[in-house]
Amino acid sequence: MTGKAQILAIGDVHLGTACSGIPDEISSWGTDSARLTPAAALQAAVDFAIARQVDAILFAGDVVESTNARFEAMSSLKKNVRRLLDAGIKVIGVAGNHDVEALPRLAKLIDGFKLLGEGGCWEPIMLSRNGTPVAQIVGWSFGEKKVVHSPVAQLISAPPPSPPQAVPRIGLLHCDLGGGISSEYAPIKQSELDDTGFDAWLLGHIHKPSLEKLARSGGGFRPSGYLGSLVGLDPSETGPHGPWLLSTYGKEGGINLEHIPLAPLRWERLDVPIDGIGLEDVRDQLPAKAQELVRALAQDGLSPPQALGLRVRLVGSSGAYDDIRKWINAGKWKSDAVTRIDDTVVFFNRIDDAMDLHWDLEKIAKGNDPAALLARRLLLLQHDNEQSREFLDQARQRLGPIAKHNDWKPTQEHRSAIDPVSNDALRDVLMRSGKAALAEMLASRDAKAAS
Repeated sequence: MTGKAQILAIGDVHLGTACSGIPDEISSWGTDSARLTPAAALQAAVDFAIARQVDAILFAGDVVESTNARFEAMSSLKKNVRRLLDAGIKVIGVAGNHDVEALPRLAKLIDGFKLLGEGGCWEPIMLSRNGTPVAQIVGWSFGEKKVVHSPVAQLISAPPPSPPQAVPRIGLLHCDLGGGISSEYAPIKQSELDDTGFDAWLLGHIHKPSLEKLARSGGGFRPSGYLGSLVGLDPSETGPHGPWLLSTYGKEGGINLEHIPLAPLRWERLDVPIDGIGLEDVRDQLPAKAQELVRALAQDGLSPPQALGLRVRLVGSSGAYDDIRKWINAGKWKSDAVTRIDDTVVFFNRIDDAMDLHWDLEKIAKGNDPAALLARRLLLLQHDNEQSREFLDQARQRLGPIAKHNDWKPTQEHRSAIDPVSNDALRDVLMRSGKAALAEMLASRDAKAAS
């Protein structure tokens, strides 16, 4: 006989670091940046776990930012583990690539923190409620910073003993799902997870949650995916973040998943159309569109975050293109970067120029001057064909050595790093710089014609 279980699963926390991109000015709007940290997000998750009296909290690795951050992380982790244990809640985790050294050290210092699979092995543990088995957790921890083989292949070839009772089996793992042969972060395949026959797989490493469409229940339902970061650590980590509540209903009863968006800080991207309007209208549009977003989040039934960071893209076409572009580049928008909307402090982290030129590119491209040559290049970049790819290859040859220089190595190793010379990245930078250069050319030409 097996019973029901409630488990709170937490992805990458990265204790010992702070969320980047938060302006100092938010303090004057009544929000302390210390309340927006991973440590604050962990405390909120623990508050929820205690209020719901879950059976266990599971950490899917990268609980700590780094070995050097373990002393800063110690206080928060120790305090919250003690609160959970006092409430009768088990605390179980696996080590990821960031805390491969730090988490085993902390686990030895914090009574009651159970680290599974230390050193790169698979280890099971049984969860019980009132003496009745409710679930088996099977976990694996990084044993070194870089792991180029699939730990799930190891699990399939040498599985741990099956539990004596027919309970749901839940895998807990930090890994690179779908990672190719070049991955150094425990690359695994979805087919491998399926072959284990486990009832659920809870994964860490990627900060964007991938379980959203799986939050449902029913017999035969076997969710597997990323839990995501507990709070968006930088502006690229958009959307809701927080722990996941798993409810199990016995081996045949299925699993129910619910995302609990408790993160005190939320990041979103916001497109603001500028068609046919001037600079002052754009300045009015920004808070208006931000208010629409805040109200839309409230209508979704989500608790409003304490702070909402926005990355804005100005899209469309305006006759005031040059004035708007100069306003963006001069950073004059920063004077109105923070406001309060209802219970949420809203700030603009960045404003990107995604505007269309209000000039006719096709017409300009028919000329034979430098502006015409540049217009033809911009038109080429608007398509994904052999010619545009050849053009991007030429740009990659020029810019690649600069992007790979040792001076940029720290940015390449950042958790949210992207390939700066990928087709998408190159297309974006060439379009933005090309439009800006063309606008300067045309403005200069018009000024000469008027004199």
